[in-house]
Amino acid sequence: MSDLRVTVIIPAYNAEQTLARAIDSALAQTEPAWEVLVVNDGSRDATADVASRYAAPVRLIDKPNGGAASARNAGLDAARGELVAFLDADDYWEPDKLKRQCELFQRWPDLVLAAGAYYSQEPGADRAPSRLPASIATNERLSLSGGAALRFAMHAWTGVVVARRDAIGEDRFVSGLEPAEDRDFWFRLTLKGPVCFHAEPLATAVLEPSSLSRSNVARDCGNMLRVIDKNRDALPGWVRAKWSSHTRYRWAACDPDLAAAWRQFGRSLWAWPFPYARHDVTMPFARPRLFARLVRQTLMGRPVGVSQGAAS
Repeated sequence: MSDLRVTVIIPAYNAEQTLARAIDSALAQTEPAWEVLVVNDGSRDATADVASRYAAPVRLIDKPNGGAASARNAGLDAARGELVAFLDADDYWEPDKLKRQCELFQRWPDLVLAAGAYYSQEPGADRAPSRLPASIATNERLSLSGGAALRFAMHAWTGVVVARRDAIGEDRFVSGLEPAEDRDFWFRLTLKGPVCFHAEPLATAVLEPSSLSRSNVARDCGNMLRVIDKNRDALPGWVRAKWSSHTRYRWAACDPDLAAAWRQFGRSLWAWPFPYARHDVTMPFARPRLFARLVRQTLMGRPVGVSQGAAS
């Protein structure tokens, strides 16, 4: 058993239906969590009551509603473990998730952050492994900068991330960038030191239709463009152009408004007219496939209406 103490931070807003599953998955770990902080972000349902049913190591933190970034920051301010793990209230972990990741931090004492593969699951459906570029899920200690660091952060899903608390220091999530605030934070942490991406799925992302990244693609992708620009000093111009293009491609692939999809597709080509590298995407010929689909939808007079997973 690891001697590293792990703090689990679960931000929760109106999560009475799913919170218990998330907490139970954190408590059922083969490598026990030292503390589980449930941050009730001004919920209007019974979220606080659900969390209050649990004894230590679960602890409830109540705060006014401020969004995911402020809730995670409240958890970071209260965290006491050497490692901090993040779990959203509608997702859940595999039983050996923390054990596998603690082993990485023991193997490499200078490791700043560990991420990993995961399952995706529509509510009530079977889950499937996430699609990730082979260059990401390597199980290796990586020292990254520039475009490679941004690529890592883009694929680091919050529900798998564990970070060393002393490496986080006073850094915090930036409110107003939701739901891209996590990618911004992972990018900044990745620049601080070595990271690792575990190839085996360690958690499940439940794709709730009401989540920000699925219900408002314009906000998600628009804020991701802000993240790229915000970190411009750490990114060469060509890297910013390529990832701005990729963000607009994803926007075009997910926006149900056909006119908006065409507009973002054109801006994607303008920003980066070259093919995407295979290590940047999970689907070969990503934009030609999207172009063909947009043409087909235009001829049929139907909205795009695809899920987020089709835009990798």
